Amino acid sequence: MKHAIPAAFVAALTFFPTAATAQTTPSGAQPKGPSVNLWYIGATTGVAVVDHASAVAGGEVGFRVWKNLDLVGEITWMQDVVTRATLDKANTIAQSIQAAQGQPATSDVEVPALYGGVGARWVFEQVNRVKPYVITTFGGGHTERKPTFTLGGTDITNSLPTYGVTLGSDLIGKANDFTVSSGVGILMTFGSWYTDFGYRLTSIGTADQRTNVQRLLVGGGYRF
Repeated sequence: MKHAIPAAFVAALTFFPTAATAQTTPSGAQPKGPSVNLWYIGATTGVAVVDHASAVAGGEVGFRVWKNLDLVGEITWMQDVVTRATLDKANTIAQSIQAAQGQPATSDVEVPALYGGVGARWVFEQVNRVKPYVITTFGGGHTERKPTFTLGGTDITNSLPTYGVTLGSDLIGKANDFTVSSGVGILMTFGSWYTDFGYRLTSIGTADQRTNVQRLLVGGGYRF
């Protein structure tokens, strides 16, 4: 699934500009205006994928500063960006408890994240109605690791020290890390409104390993 998402989106980028070129305006007609004259504001939703898919939602605002270049800012909430390595660490602890206690033990970790960043977007305005773009932002990613452990069907997360287990920051707690996000997308304009279909790769510099989140987004907003 991780590789299918960007592959499918690249295919879409290939198709849509081609279709837009084929549907050229009649001879003598004026092309559509730029995607942004002064500024825009919008919202997005979609899926975020690391080890598995989860929900994502966010907002974006941008200002046209030069030709096709927008200065942009975004804030995005991601439901769960837990990595396989983190899940495996928790599972190792659960198996150790199970062996010591002689009862089935399980583990899980959820890592909600909030990303805020600023950067730039370049829109290929020469395409008539469907306008491809590239975007890069830099900022901070706030994550919170929320583990859950059960023993014999009972939640023992808050009593782990009783079983000789103390969790480290790799499995529990909050962190703020430098984050970079880059991606591509297509804009479609309808009067003062626009729709946005995009793909982002957001890399959060978490301490034990970087958390690379693939985001497949759909959204829209108002342009001025």
